[in-house]
Amino acid sequence: MNTLTALADALSEHPEELMALGVLLGLCAAEPAVLAQAPAIPEGATRGEYALLLRLTLMGVSP
Repeated sequence: MNTLTALADALSEHPEELMALGVLLGLCAAEPAVLAQAPAIPEGATRGEYALLLRLTLMGVSP
């Protein structure tokens, strides 16, 4: 499974919570290369919104 997909799945478990860099770093601790692929976190984004952004990134769609 693609690591960004796994990350999006993990974030979708609590979609209403605010997304933060610490959350991203914690989820990517085992695979730091994922951070290079992940898009920037939009200000005020929730985990669910960021999960959607990750999925769009995987499909090659840019906001």
